[in-house]
Amino acid sequence: MSFNLVVATGWRQERMCMEELYKVGDILGKRVVEVWFTGFDGLITGRVDGDPIEFVRGLAELVTSGYYVPKYILRATPIMIVVKTDLDEINRAAAELAAKYIGPNESFKIELKKRGVKYDRLAVIDYVAKAIDRRVDLTRPDKYLWIEMFPTRTGLSVLKEGESFSLMRMKVGEGHGGGEQSS
Repeated sequence: MSFNLVVATGWRQERMCMEELYKVGDILGKRVVEVWFTGFDGLITGRVDGDPIEFVRGLAELVTSGYYVPKYILRATPIMIVVKTDLDEINRAAAELAAKYIGPNESFKIELKKRGVKYDRLAVIDYVAKAIDRRVDLTRPDKYLWIEMFPTRTGLSVLKEGESFSLMRMKVGEGHGGGEQSS
């Protein structure tokens, strides 16, 4: 299982979320290859053809345009690389991604979502942050090092603000005149 998307939905709505993910892929013309149950309520992983960041961006555009608003996809996070859930492997992958996607003058913040692992959250963040030769900024970072940790596999990405999808943060129809009109 090599995923490039982590999707959150409501409790016991995973099956409907999976179907909706395929539907969004059809609308966007970006094939959803496969989706998997994670074993954690309200959470699935998937693999989309092409760039998962573009897929998530397309999903956000569907909502802001008012063309399609998902009922079951509440959050979607693109994943750039998946490694074994081992601190040294996560550390190595994070350092490689940071060197490639976080500029020398850019700052970063680590966002860690861990499920079913016994690692201490702050210990993981501290361990990974020490491997990255960039400035940490917890309030206004230029980039986010996103880590989705599961018992056997961990997904990582370097994202800018807005490159992960959250339905709760979206304004439906704001992209095509969905805002207030002046008279």
